[in-house]
Amino acid sequence: MFWISYLIASILISFVIARNSKYKLEIFIFSFVVFVTPAQIAITSTDYAPSLFIFIFNIVLEQNFSLRPLRPLALTLPISLFTLGIYRIFKRKFF
Repeated sequence: MFWISYLIASILISFVIARNSKYKLEIFIFSFVVFVTPAQIAITSTDYAPSLFIFIFNIVLEQNFSLRPLRPLALTLPISLFTLGIYRIFKRKFF
């Protein structure tokens, strides 16, 4: 239940961020991917949470500067931007 409400909130926040921009689709997808990409909370646990918030929590509250929570973002952001670029190319050529 938590993930469903979080996904809906992430979609709404991403929409609000991208609403007043020229590149609405790119900003919407970028912000949505940043908000939704999951990472493990701890190495030994199987619980997941959004990687950006885990990173901020580790820096602010635990004072543990580790880039481990940002590894999933390093994978998903280039993949999503590549997919968006392919979509743009197909849209430009065929439509």
